[in-house]
Amino acid sequence: MSSQQFDHGVHFFKVILQKSIQEGKLKVPQSFVMKHWQGITNPITLRLPNMTQWEVLWEKTCDYDVCFCKGWKEFANYLSLSDSQFVVFKYQENSHFNVIVFDKCGLEITYPLRETSEKCEDVDESDYSLEIIEDPSSSRRKRPKSPSSSSKIYKKVKIISKEQKECKHEKSKVLAHARFYNSKHMDNVAGSSCDNILKRSRILHEKVKNEFSCEKDFFICVIHKTYIERDLLVIPRDFSKIHLHRMEGRNATIFVDQNRTWNVDLKLTRNDQFTLSGGWNKFRHHNNVKYGDVCVFILNKIKGTVSFQVVIFSLEKEITTPYFE
Repeated sequence: MSSQQFDHGVHFFKVILQKSIQEGKLKVPQSFVMKHWQGITNPITLRLPNMTQWEVLWEKTCDYDVCFCKGWKEFANYLSLSDSQFVVFKYQENSHFNVIVFDKCGLEITYPLRETSEKCEDVDESDYSLEIIEDPSSSRRKRPKSPSSSSKIYKKVKIISKEQKECKHEKSKVLAHARFYNSKHMDNVAGSSCDNILKRSRILHEKVKNEFSCEKDFFICVIHKTYIERDLLVIPRDFSKIHLHRMEGRNATIFVDQNRTWNVDLKLTRNDQFTLSGGWNKFRHHNNVKYGDVCVFILNKIKGTVSFQVVIFSLEKEITTPYFE
């Protein structure tokens, strides 16, 4: 008997291999593809218990060979996945998967705090949670005691919303309550942490703005949620109007030191703002740039080529070793 009979959705799991992270691909079990892949479109959405969602593209090399590709490596890096970890995927229709991650010891990991940009986003309490309840048929009538029926107790997992939770006290069949996503208390903790990060980040930004100096042109950027979740960073409009006129569509180089550089694209958005994309994520991961950090981008323009040297002011390091003091 399959869990699908009691719960909408089907599961598959993968043991993470270092190769899948390095290559940026994860192969979906062929048995899942054969039975359930029909109707799944690109991109898929991977949703974590901390309420973050990631869009990942998949590719199909033959009838039943499907791999997660573009976006998978960033997703794995966000979770700091490593060799031998255990990941469970639950298909929820409409190309959505819920994802749970376990460490090498078999314990579910602590997921990264949700990151926000200008302000903390409140989690709607209608977000899903899990409630384990008895098989409804078992409470309606007494079953005869026989080896085939009394020896088995079937349970199902039911996804409930806020409105249903308000009525939970009226349900006498509840055996246990296991929240799949963060509880209201944890949301408050995350919110407090977010407020703290924003406050410290603003203070650090002011320090850098007032104290940092350079003979070359530069702009200062606070690392917001968007720059963590997406492969782009927005360049201030005032800076780009003066220094990047007619540079859209060109390649640029970003680096901390000349020993390692990353190629990025200079793109112009519909709002006439330049962005660095198509390489920003790789730079950010390699240099451990995090939400709340402050970065200075120092412009170098030589014979039509553009590069930025990046000076990173880490919010974590600011706590132990304050800058400019």
